[in-house]
Amino acid sequence: MKKITSFVLKVASRCNLNCSYCYMYNLGDNTYLSQPKFMSIETITIFAMKLNEYCIRNDVKYLQIVFHGGEPLLWSMDNYKKSVEIFTKTIKNVTFDFALQTNGVTLDDKWCQLFKNLNIRVGISMDGPKKHHDKYRVFHNGKGSHDKVMTAIERGKKYGFNSILSVVNLDISPEEFYDELKNLDVQNFNLLLPDGHYDNLPNGFLSDKVNTIDHTPYADWLIEVFKIWKADTNRPMIRFFRTLIELIMGEQIGDQMLGTLTNGVAVLETNGALEVSDSIRACYEGITRNNLNIFNNNIEDLHDDPLFDVYFNSHSMLNEKCINCLLSNICGGGFLGNRYSNDNGFDNPTIYCYDTIKLVSFIQNDILSSLPNDISNSLEIHSLDYAEMVHEINNSTSSKIDKNIKNKLNSFKSNVKERNITC
Repeated sequence: MKKITSFVLKVASRCNLNCSYCYMYNLGDNTYLSQPKFMSIETITIFAMKLNEYCIRNDVKYLQIVFHGGEPLLWSMDNYKKSVEIFTKTIKNVTFDFALQTNGVTLDDKWCQLFKNLNIRVGISMDGPKKHHDKYRVFHNGKGSHDKVMTAIERGKKYGFNSILSVVNLDISPEEFYDELKNLDVQNFNLLLPDGHYDNLPNGFLSDKVNTIDHTPYADWLIEVFKIWKADTNRPMIRFFRTLIELIMGEQIGDQMLGTLTNGVAVLETNGALEVSDSIRACYEGITRNNLNIFNNNIEDLHDDPLFDVYFNSHSMLNEKCINCLLSNICGGGFLGNRYSNDNGFDNPTIYCYDTIKLVSFIQNDILSSLPNDISNSLEIHSLDYAEMVHEINNSTSSKIDKNIKNKLNSFKSNVKERNITC
């Protein structure tokens, strides 16, 4: 049974930054141009009413509401006050988790006090030292945003905001990156792998080397960061590493990128459209678009959307190579968008497949070597050899993939010539 417990509200469809790697504006999907710039309170009201009915019918007791964009601080303060009031008064008998992700450039004391009063968790995006951050996270006039973001981070800490999100940038040395992280003096940190797929690879990948044994640029970088982080006796929490460690130790956790849990996340657009996770837009223009809208549909209608079905079950709807991999219970096939190609749809391993195998192998071996022998011997995990695992996957002949699943994964393919799109 599908159950959506996290809703991302795209309260603003525009942004005051123009980040070069942004899936919203710079990876091929321009459908945002046909949407209202801001979500209306009427849309919030209708959504809250439909959401209340959904929670009752599906026995939902926990709801995460994430205010997102674009840049959510382009929305008015009054709208946040009204929205939280509408949700909490309309929907009873649930535990709310309100969150917001901002680029921080306009985060002043008034905003901070508002979010503290409304009990909205705030995360700030920051991509490393100034010279690197300002290369990608720029205003529309090309000016870098690092100085304003640093001010926002310092201001936010006074209000208890201690969450930073960074996209992995291989141009930053692991040592330089970690030094910057420590200088920020924040307690919660997370790393995101860049959006991309087989026909639009992130920086650092060579097109003819993806998922070859000696080409693992992201694993090599992350392993070095992990070593530095582990050696730090006063290290911050890096959620990406913690999630991997807990998965290796057998915990049933995960997110869109890791683990085997379902992806109970949906998006509400400024015009009331109900869609799948919007970062899937990086695959090709219009892929997330459907005919569902909160004014005309119930939230359950999204359950029957073919793309949402694949996204929701993406950690169990796997490519044949993933099914034959011993680590599929840890990576879950990776993030769905990173598995896309114009030829096969989502019926591929993630572009980060070998990077993940190498990284998990390193961390698992490191955990075992750090424990006393009697404890490591009692665990149901064993040392891994990266080269042997790759060899085993490449030479596996058994096929367990369901043809129906294969067809679903393969059905989302973009005819680039017909669409006249550069993916």
